[in-house]
Amino acid sequence: MQPKNLASLALAVTLALASCSQGTLTASTPVAPAPGAFVVDPTHSYVAGQLVIGLQDGRGARDVAETIGAQVLAELPELQAAVLSLPAGLSVQKAVRALAGSGALRYAEPNYLMTTPERSGNTPQGGLDASASVTAQATGALNDPQLGKQWFLNNMNAPKAWATATGKGIRIGVADEDIDRNHPDLKANMAFPGFDSPNQTLITAATPYDGSGHHGTWVSGTAAAVGNNGIGGAGVAYEASIVPLTITHDPTGASNVDSARAFVWAVNGPDGIAPGAAGDTDTPAGHRGFVDILNYSFGGTAYSQLSKEAIDYVLSKGVVFVTSAGNTPTTGPASPAWTPGAISVAATTPRNTRTDFSNKGAHLSVAAPGKQVWVTAVRTDTSNASESNYEYVDGTSFSSPATAGAAALVLQASATKNADGSVKQITLTPAQVRHILEDTALKPTGAYSIETGNGIVQADKAVLRATQDAANTVEKGVNVALQFVARSDSKLGIPLVGVTLSGGKRPDQLLYAQSAAGDAIYPAGRVNFREIDAGDYQLYASGPRTVVAGGTPGILSSPLSLAPGAAKGYTLPLDVTFPTDSNEPNDTTATATPIAYGVAKDGVLKNGDQDVFAFTATAGDVAFLNTQTVTGSPDIGLQVLDATGKVLASNSAQRKNVTDAALDFKAPATGTYYVVVKDEMGGNPFNAYWLALTRLTGSESEPNGSGKINGEKFSDLDFTGANALNIGEAKDAAISPTGDVDVYTFTGKAGQNILADINAAESGKPDGVMSLYQAGNPVALSAVDDTNTQDPTVEYVLPADGVYYLTVGAYTSSTQSSAGSYRVSLAAR
Repeated sequence: MQPKNLASLALAVTLALASCSQGTLTASTPVAPAPGAFVVDPTHSYVAGQLVIGLQDGRGARDVAETIGAQVLAELPELQAAVLSLPAGLSVQKAVRALAGSGALRYAEPNYLMTTPERSGNTPQGGLDASASVTAQATGALNDPQLGKQWFLNNMNAPKAWATATGKGIRIGVADEDIDRNHPDLKANMAFPGFDSPNQTLITAATPYDGSGHHGTWVSGTAAAVGNNGIGGAGVAYEASIVPLTITHDPTGASNVDSARAFVWAVNGPDGIAPGAAGDTDTPAGHRGFVDILNYSFGGTAYSQLSKEAIDYVLSKGVVFVTSAGNTPTTGPASPAWTPGAISVAATTPRNTRTDFSNKGAHLSVAAPGKQVWVTAVRTDTSNASESNYEYVDGTSFSSPATAGAAALVLQASATKNADGSVKQITLTPAQVRHILEDTALKPTGAYSIETGNGIVQADKAVLRATQDAANTVEKGVNVALQFVARSDSKLGIPLVGVTLSGGKRPDQLLYAQSAAGDAIYPAGRVNFREIDAGDYQLYASGPRTVVAGGTPGILSSPLSLAPGAAKGYTLPLDVTFPTDSNEPNDTTATATPIAYGVAKDGVLKNGDQDVFAFTATAGDVAFLNTQTVTGSPDIGLQVLDATGKVLASNSAQRKNVTDAALDFKAPATGTYYVVVKDEMGGNPFNAYWLALTRLTGSESEPNGSGKINGEKFSDLDFTGANALNIGEAKDAAISPTGDVDVYTFTGKAGQNILADINAAESGKPDGVMSLYQAGNPVALSAVDDTNTQDPTVEYVLPADGVYYLTVGAYTSSTQSSAGSYRVSLAAR
């Protein structure tokens, strides 16, 4: 059941997402940021009323939006993606289905909510763990008075690493809540401009802290609090720069779109131009992105194609991506922690064991301290320049930036230097940084484990390895592009393929990606892996999802050897069984399949195909021809021809913004007529549909039964006065006033597979609900809300001879209801 109160859940005006420009952003007069609030769908973890789309090459977001009456809120051209604001009454799921036949998309998915991690500020009860301490000797010569509370620095051997590297010259992008940027133990390390993603504005030194949340300040201090300044403590990379990337002003979390946009901005910088591309003016000389490392400590459980492709973009430009494993704690899926190529970090205790809250699993890269971490905190008075708050925090949110800080030390140590010791050229790839951290980590069990991955980050050993000609001696990663096609037709990309690479650096390693997201077919069939380990893999692939595509999915298991530093592409055929069409050949009037009133026929519109059906009508008959997509994503067009082949009627959509077609045809004379069914997008062997033929017999007459409806459930039904609707008939009707329930009765036979369908006249009016009842049985045999967009279809094999009732209403709740005209038809398959 999908929620219908989208009108009340429309995106708050304060979000005000504009189309993302590729030009340079300018900083306006400093003001406190807008709240950037959004409304979360009450039964799902995504933003209400929004849809994220991935575009095929050369296709425009606005053209796609217009097909469903949506508006483009923002575009992410680097990711070939956009976010749409859906019209009231059109759910995310309905929009996905409606766009499936557009031919313009690679995927469509909700704008998922990436939640603020649950673990946060936590003052230890009964004092700090006795094993958590940092000696004055271990801290080197730093004069920060609270270093003794920062056990995590000693645990990672950061002080020993500082003799060689402090992070100076390296930029860490912190994609998080807003940061108390004027905190005296952060201010000197802040690098501007930063980026406020929800408001799409630059963050400058004069931009006020938004006053919402603490998480970004904790994270920033863990990675790079200023060291040796006589204040508080220090971060792991105490001289690295922090680029603030605000992804939310809402305590609920961050939208996936705001996160992805911040990722792209972190790479491209304020000029919006990719590093090294013509016109790029802001990538620091010798660096690969506007930032060198991107830390992200938010997450969710849903697989997101947008998130995957945004991280792929970061990695493809040579920027290191570090993320928290999550605080569930489970071994189950976590986004983006499972993204191949990312450094996914679990949290450990002072005793080098995984914390009780940290996620675990075979996807982990490394672990780092994440319990009782003493870090910078938002000041109680942010106007007080001398106040320097610190507090204890728990979470993988802090093991991640601790690791990002270690990565900064590695990048600085390995870089070529100018005469003054400053960074001249970054020399390591993201995979090389990950390998250094993994290979030098402390392994509590002596080997890889699902508890701590490759072990607990040891900054000193990592820095030492970085200085040993690491660019030429540490193994580089691999970039792999996979294209899945049908073995029977290499031009046909297979959608919704799940891919797992098993092996590589170790036998139990599993790397997962898929070719598209959502519940509709977008036949791109492309899967990418960025900066993954070289080695010998076993590739497992399966798709498409049968429930969406029909037929039988293809399954592939194949060895795959990947050499270090390779960038390779593979085209992989799958033995896919497509939906079958028992009516073929029926491509011409000479081979037309007979169809009669009251009959529904199944068909498949494969590449370049058309299906032709023949029916007999009496002069004056108003024949109603109605189609419905079963699997795949056809954009159906209908024509009625006479015996000479002349087109007498045609239709390409039963109403605006849908892809199924329906038409009325008044027979001018008694005789045989032909129905031609085409896919206006050219066809696809997954595109199965049914065509029903009924005779329009007039309109309903009120009173037409009665009842109540709440949500999609009927109650207090009274079948008295129900209109007769025989199999083979169609009637026009209306839900009016709001809350009206119509009842239709028919006589059926045992084993008869009936097909009752609603076609609303207007988008959202009404948002139909239909149920089937057997006389004498108060419990519905079948209840359907939406089959395709707003229209329900009941298909049911009748259990016995007798009288049956169809009830029709509009989805109704405390915040949404609808009324309008519709047509009901009844046929048998």
